[in-house]
Amino acid sequence: MTGTEPVIEIANLVIAAGRDGVTLVDDVSLHVDAGECLGIVGESGSGKSLTLRSVLGLLPPTLIRTRGTMRFRGREDEEPRPVDPRDLRGHGVSMIFQEPMSSLNPTMRIGDLVAAGPRAQGVSRRAAADQALSLLREVGVPDPEQRVRAWPHQLSGGLRQRVMIAMALSVEPRLLLCDEPTTALDATVQDQILTLVERLRAERGLALIFVSHDLSVIARVAGRTAVMYAGRIIEQGPTRALIENPRHPYTRGLIESMPQLHGPPVRLKAISGSPPTAGRLPSGCRFAPRCPFVVDACREVDPPLLSIGPHRASACLRQAELNDGGQS
Repeated sequence: MTGTEPVIEIANLVIAAGRDGVTLVDDVSLHVDAGECLGIVGESGSGKSLTLRSVLGLLPPTLIRTRGTMRFRGREDEEPRPVDPRDLRGHGVSMIFQEPMSSLNPTMRIGDLVAAGPRAQGVSRRAAADQALSLLREVGVPDPEQRVRAWPHQLSGGLRQRVMIAMALSVEPRLLLCDEPTTALDATVQDQILTLVERLRAERGLALIFVSHDLSVIARVAGRTAVMYAGRIIEQGPTRALIENPRHPYTRGLIESMPQLHGPPVRLKAISGSPPTAGRLPSGCRFAPRCPFVVDACREVDPPLLSIGPHRASACLRQAELNDGGQS
């Protein structure tokens, strides 16, 4: 926790398939401070990537934000202000996507891709080219003087991801959005990219929102984590506290299915069943059909996300019993 004013605040976000369509993201609120990394974790279809993309208004055309407000603080010395997501593109907020090969323009050379952001802000061609070279060097691209002439298809996946990070940094953002940027990479390259992201956050004082389905990745990079399930945040808090003492059965399930690198071998426990389909949510708690702690009351009430202590919140009727490790 940084104790500073949030760089971004999102309140009561709702995303639906059309104005009267199925709700896909339901009443999500979050904030991120300067220099902080907020992790968002959950299974595929939980709404985490939609939440992230809504910050820049990058939702598919069939989806719309039906409710919610967003406030952004572009500089340390200014007050947070309401913003339109489209106004943040290249102006305070950048995004790193999951698969760089489908995100990098294949008809542009690497140097031109990185220089495009500064050029759009009025920087001269020569200054933008020099800035691109410096950024490629900063993110660890080897032989950057040669790579600036390369095409995206001539680089490995890890180098393409470094190029995308350089592009994101080229507009000097205060907030960096990371949409599963290491999913398509092998373990060694993933480690290198995570190390790079951590270093850049510390050196530049960036605020980060890091989305992943892999809790081990979130545990490494995020100081605070929000767990999403079926379009809602169902638990949030400091990452270490959340992992050591989960207060929602879904979070506990994610932890128990995570491989351990130390200690004796432990059989992993899969979460039974599948997430509900949007528009076909069960009555009561959305996790009830898969929950080993379920009681009758869970099928009658969909519990809201409530504070359970300093910087902790949970949407579970039985969170106190989870704290004791009990089950009945």
